Amino acid sequence: MTTHYDVPGEHLVGALANALKSVDAVSPPDWASFAKTAVHKEKSPSQSDWWYFRSASVLRKIGVNGPIGTERLAKHYSGARDRGAKPNRSEGGSRKVLRLIMQQLEVAGFIIKSKQGGRGLTPKGQSILDNTAFDVKKKLEKEITSLSKY
Repeated sequence: MTTHYDVPGEHLVGALANALKSVDAVSPPDWASFAKTAVHKEKSPSQSDWWYFRSASVLRKIGVNGPIGTERLAKHYSGARDRGAKPNRSEGGSRKVLRLIMQQLEVAGFIIKSKQGGRGLTPKGQSILDNTAFDVKKKLEKEITSLSKY
């Protein structure tokens, strides 16, 4: 059985983003076209469908590291903030974006609030991750024969 651990994350996130586009509960808000994804970023994302890619990435990170909350997820999307003449410091990603994405994934039934804190995967969320991983692995095996041994 193929799980989301068996395929590279960059391939899984792209395929999962395409799968999330068909889910009605996951949709970018009106302000998503001009919002920055973190304090250390200078501009908003250049991709028009970045919301689905971030949602897919968050779903995968919850599957791998869950249960996890917005504070720890923001550290996953952190980067160096330019502070002028002072040394750079690490700043976390936008927790508003992450919180809204997690709320949308929760409405869609992919994640649920955990008793330990944060959010974890539901069986429906595990299913979409594993089914997408199976499709990605099948596609990659056709392209790269060296992956068939895994």
